[in-house]
Amino acid sequence: MAIETTVVGSYPKPPTEGEQFTLRKTLHALSRGDASESDLRAAHEALAREVIEEQEAAGIGIVTDGHVRWDDILTPFARHMAGFEIGGLLRWFDNNVYYRRPICIGPIEWRGPASVDAFKFAKSIAKSRVKAVIPGPVTFARLAVDEHYSDHQEFVLAISRVLAQEAFELEAAGAEFIQIDEPALLEAPEDLDLAREAIYVITSELKTAETTLATYFGDAKRLGPELFEFPVAGFAFDLISGPENMQVIKELPPEKRLQAGIVDARNTRLEATDDLVREIEELASIVGAKSLRVSPSAGLEFLPREKARAKLQRLSEAARRVGS
Repeated sequence: MAIETTVVGSYPKPPTEGEQFTLRKTLHALSRGDASESDLRAAHEALAREVIEEQEAAGIGIVTDGHVRWDDILTPFARHMAGFEIGGLLRWFDNNVYYRRPICIGPIEWRGPASVDAFKFAKSIAKSRVKAVIPGPVTFARLAVDEHYSDHQEFVLAISRVLAQEAFELEAAGAEFIQIDEPALLEAPEDLDLAREAIYVITSELKTAETTLATYFGDAKRLGPELFEFPVAGFAFDLISGPENMQVIKELPPEKRLQAGIVDARNTRLEATDDLVREIEELASIVGAKSLRVSPSAGLEFLPREKARAKLQRLSEAARRVGS
């Protein structure tokens, strides 16, 4: 049986060295008043097309648009929520990239979809299946500032209700796969029960979409087997930054799907295909080939474009070899 392949979400925006970076050129022109919003939309769509074609050429079965319209995963959603303003730059976990910190200054309400149009465009041009990605409510809350609710539980649940509307609209737009990113949960085991309640708010109204709770930049050992009680179809684990996740995976219930991050998304060194084959074989022996999906450890935005392509090609080749 073929082993499925996917990505976690983001993809490098800059082109291969020496090629024109059209998106950056357009953004600069827009800031000078020499380009329009329609020019920016065309640049985003052209880059999304490139990114999707590169993933497909590498053999990836479930792709994203590479988050080419986003500077980070929080800002686009915060901009579509009443009650938030956008603050200054902060480091994104322990990486050399940054995000703009959302600041909650009033009641949180949905102001329309943040990611649906981008998903629709990706789906319209992709030959492969397309995955939608949204931030998890605990990660959103912990990376934001709450100046309104003054109650962590109330803040998280308010965010979850808006994200539930986003997920509902994504499913209505044809999303078969919705990934909910919760990397901050790894360092917040005290939020486990709250996170489960908040994820239920998001997934309970969905009818057909396959949902995955994604953690990365560490291991989930501290969360314990209670993590698997979350109302999602599967779990994504980073086996590079969190090698102890291999022990966590051994507790995965048989009805849950595993998305295993086995290619290092933050290091340019290319993995040996034979090593990836062995790791996929071990994972398949634990959870079964039917329940296994392999991916990079995190989003690929930390890598040069040519390295991201090469890593996806090796991942795909290893998955084909195991499945043949």
